[in-house]
Amino acid sequence: MSRDLALGAALLVVAFAACHLLGLREHVSVLSGTPPPAGGGDASLGAAYALAWFGAVVFAPILAIAAGMLAAVDRLRARRSAPSGPARPPG
Repeated sequence: MSRDLALGAALLVVAFAACHLLGLREHVSVLSGTPPPAGGGDASLGAAYALAWFGAVVFAPILAIAAGMLAAVDRLRARRSAPSGPARPPG
């Protein structure tokens, strides 16, 4: 479960990096009603960049922290349930 959360956080960051490398940042100005400097902006590209940014900045850290906490709890549970040594017979 913690690996799934960590993978989700990584995918959000990779999606944002891909949008940034593709140059979608210029299209975000369309969302405020101003044309991008290069001209011919597409609102859907601006929305995609904004959603990727929010995913990377807001949700990815939450998922990463949750993955770390879940891994720590799983490790503590494994330590408590593991036998500490050879069992002695009663008596």
